[in-house]
Amino acid sequence: MKVSQNQLQDLLELTATDLLLTRSRLHIEELKQDPMLLVLQAKSRQASTDFLAANNRMDDLKLELSRLETDLQLVEKRIAKDNADLLNTSVVKNAQGIQSELKTLAKRKSDLEDAELAIMDAMGDAEALVNQHKAAKAELDAELAKTNQRLEAEFRKIASGLDLQTADRKQLAERLPHELLELYAQKAKRGTPVARLSHRECGACRVNIGATDLAEISHAPADELVTCPECNAILVR
Repeated sequence: MKVSQNQLQDLLELTATDLLLTRSRLHIEELKQDPMLLVLQAKSRQASTDFLAANNRMDDLKLELSRLETDLQLVEKRIAKDNADLLNTSVVKNAQGIQSELKTLAKRKSDLEDAELAIMDAMGDAEALVNQHKAAKAELDAELAKTNQRLEAEFRKIASGLDLQTADRKQLAERLPHELLELYAQKAKRGTPVARLSHRECGACRVNIGATDLAEISHAPADELVTCPECNAILVR
């Protein structure tokens, strides 16, 4: 295949541009998998889980306290009614029954009040835990937002460069004949498609070309496309 020196230079630039594009895309993927970001995201998820669990515990305690308060009100109403009935009865047997019930109610009231105090103590601890997890989550969220901002700035910078590199590649490709681009694409699938020949070394595989092969390459016409005998990359002499 015949190829001009300008086309060879374009192929070299195309190779360099494709390498930059590959590095930019890899860098973007690395940003998405940033170790610090992944750690912070995991910690943030755990902090959210802990905060939700603490909140649920607090809600359960509030519900239990409400139930106890309702039961206590019912007991107190019953005690008030029994005390009124006791004052209004003159039958000894009825009075004894009321007194026995009042004794049972007093025990029930005491138990409910003890349970209520225990729930209030537990609510104090639960509230402290909620606030602790809330503060930890807020701190992690702030750190996560800061990390995201840093990565977003890097991403925008790389994306901007990627746009310029893509535009450069399009211009280079448009200057090359279709047949040469097809050959370039085939070689690019296997490795570096184009490299400069420096003395005896191939710039693609970094192997010194043997004397016989080097002589053939050197004697080939300037407009003839030559390749490395080791890696088959197009050589720019």
